[in-house]
Amino acid sequence: MVRYNKGHRDETVARILDHASSRIRERGLDSITVAALMKMAGLTPGGFYFHFESREDLINQAVARAMKSSVEAWRRIFDRAGRGQFVPSIVEFYLTERHRLDVRGGCALPALIADVPRSTPAIKAAFVAGVEEMIGILAGQMSGSKKEARGEAIGTLSVMLGALVLARATGQTPRLSGEILSAGRHAALKSERTKRFATNRTRRLKNSARGRKSRPPTESRTTNRAPD
Repeated sequence: MVRYNKGHRDETVARILDHASSRIRERGLDSITVAALMKMAGLTPGGFYFHFESREDLINQAVARAMKSSVEAWRRIFDRAGRGQFVPSIVEFYLTERHRLDVRGGCALPALIADVPRSTPAIKAAFVAGVEEMIGILAGQMSGSKKEARGEAIGTLSVMLGALVLARATGQTPRLSGEILSAGRHAALKSERTKRFATNRTRRLKNSARGRKSRPPTESRTTNRAPD
């Protein structure tokens, strides 16, 4: 019997989970079968239970991995974005033709939303944890109180997710799908544009008030009247 060290086992598990998380994004939870997955990973079905307790155990871990990968993608965009540019950057990344087509390697949320309500507690927990992290990343870029920022972040994420799901569902009609992505970008960034407008307007008003204060008072004009 061939024995493998822990490092080799970890690599094998990672490879299986990568294939599983990609397949889940592309075809959903029900698409996962032990035989097909092990074949994709270049392994024999007989070795499956050496790495996982059950098919359910595999799916639970694969969903957690898919959600973690999606959050990490957001964090990479955050790290690359300039000051105050994360929200436009993530919206432009999320609602593009390229991301619409990249079902297998894209965000896990659109692929999982239909399956999660009837899935295991572990999957539901992993999904919620990932959504909360995404909301937290967005809320950190929003203005207002903590509650207001969270509400704004939830609204933005909901618009992004809804637009992507609808664009993918209408992908057979490229014109409509493109219109949905464009409208989604516009809607998701609406509050961002409003915030910038309000900030610029406030700045102009302050500068205007400052300018009036620094101006010397206008001398009153007197009319010289001829003596009676």
